[in-house]
Amino acid sequence: QFGTLPAMAIGYLMPQRRTAEWCAMALLDQVLHGGRAGRVYRDQVLEKQLAVEADGGVDDLFGYDGPTQMTTRIFHKPEVSSEETLGAFDQIIREIQEKGITANELAQIKVKWCSDYFATLEGGRGGHMPKFGLMHLLACFTLFDGEAQLVNTILDGFLAVTTEQVQEAARSFLQPQNRAIVFRKPK
Repeated sequence: QFGTLPAMAIGYLMPQRRTAEWCAMALLDQVLHGGRAGRVYRDQVLEKQLAVEADGGVDDLFGYDGPTQMTTRIFHKPEVSSEETLGAFDQIIREIQEKGITANELAQIKVKWCSDYFATLEGGRGGHMPKFGLMHLLACFTLFDGEAQLVNTILDGFLAVTTEQVQEAARSFLQPQNRAIVFRKPK
């Protein structure tokens, strides 16, 4: 449905998994891409009305052991330039880098993060593969960490993240030299 719209994908390199920075970036990902409540969607689609859709995130936060990216996808209106859209996106990033996020926003993100994690543990793939999410996480923690029991304790690192750590992650990792951008300009 978005094939005729101009679009962009902005990918930032993620920190090494299971570090404090990784936990902070995962929560920052929720701040930016938390559905319709995420800052990117609210700013680009609802407030400035530059785009018709904006989403993103890390494809599988627990399922990688090496370089990966947090990617934002923005489908903007044809009458809005890619430069204007990217400028508005960069302003969202600058605001977090300069002002951070509030304690209330972080608390809400943590509640959603826990809810999503538990939903993953309980989730399946249709009726034929119940508890797929739990199996996937056990496999990831066994393969990458040699610690299947992390499935029970991995949330602790995310729940310990502070607003200052989220702001520092934005300052450290959301830099132009740490990103790649792909522009799509349909005929």
